[in-house]
Amino acid sequence: MSSLRANLFLVALGLSLLGLVMVYSAAGTGSLFERIVHMVLGVAVFLVASRIRYTAWRKYAPALYVIVLIGLILVLIPGVGSRINGARRWLDLGLMTVQPAEFAKLAAVLLLSCAVARLPSGSRLPFKPLAMVGVLFALVFIEPDFGTSVIVLSGAAGVLWASEIRTRDLVLSGLVGLVAVAGMMMLEPYRRERFTTFLNPWAATDGSGYQIVQSMVAIKAGGLFGSGAGSGGQGPYVPEVGTDMIFALIGEELGLLGMVAVIAAFGFIALAGLRIALGAPTVMARCVAAGLTTMLTVQAIFNIGAVMVVLPLAGMTLPFVSDGGSSLLVCFAAVGILYRISEDSERARETKPRANKNPHSRRRHGGARYPRAVRGG
Repeated sequence: MSSLRANLFLVALGLSLLGLVMVYSAAGTGSLFERIVHMVLGVAVFLVASRIRYTAWRKYAPALYVIVLIGLILVLIPGVGSRINGARRWLDLGLMTVQPAEFAKLAAVLLLSCAVARLPSGSRLPFKPLAMVGVLFALVFIEPDFGTSVIVLSGAAGVLWASEIRTRDLVLSGLVGLVAVAGMMMLEPYRRERFTTFLNPWAATDGSGYQIVQSMVAIKAGGLFGSGAGSGGQGPYVPEVGTDMIFALIGEELGLLGMVAVIAAFGFIALAGLRIALGAPTVMARCVAAGLTTMLTVQAIFNIGAVMVVLPLAGMTLPFVSDGGSSLLVCFAAVGILYRISEDSERARETKPRANKNPHSRRRHGGARYPRAVRGG
């Protein structure tokens, strides 16, 4: 298990180093120093998160939620939030620009995990924590940031899947969520246009299909081995190549082999996260691990799928790789929390045989050896 969590960090670090090269290739030296700073901060966040026992998030999650909530409200205030391309998603703090919506993904997973872990097995859906997550979703959605709002829901779905809430409620809530997301996508004209463009991008090569078509041309130009890392994307121009469409640049510069390697890296993250969740010592740990793993995996799937025209374009960045400091910090925080859950799981397995020798014993300072708190984390 120790090698699993070590490899999880190394894969995440490797993807972020790849992102450093790709961002340099897409934007030049102007973004290079900023990206290096973000990586250093990301590793620091990982180190801090990996030292925090997962049960401590019961104390920290409410504060994180309030901070994120305030940030999401501030970005919507004219003159406070930065407006770029018609969306208010950023807060300019001087030294760096922060995107509160990215931290909303983390806050939703941690807050909901703390809540559902306390419920008895077979409970119904908890209204209050789900409503609090719904507020985060709504604020992110109206920025507008449809892609990140979907990831907020995905992380929450991962938490609920790993909980002990009754199956009927989980199935119904899942169906309602899917219908709601589909409805929100189809009601807005530009999102509906993205979906119809996905069905036939070649019919709108001079308009809404331009970005998708250019990404396919770039991937085809890369061939098997690509034009070389850092070559600067000498082929077709792809809009948003440093963020939403960075996988197209990977295909162009690293070729099919590079694309397969990146997909394999995210496959490893998904499997490692799933294994950590299944081996978690408590319900809370399992919910947190499942929610964070779902969050990272779904975002990677949507980004890669959109570039390869397997899924509609949803405006999602590629975790660890795309340009964006807030996204990188949240991704490293998620890996740090998964790392600590894996570490705590290993310690729990090592102490369990000794505990089973005298199951009726009491703690030295009183109380049952297996209190209810163990179930919930």
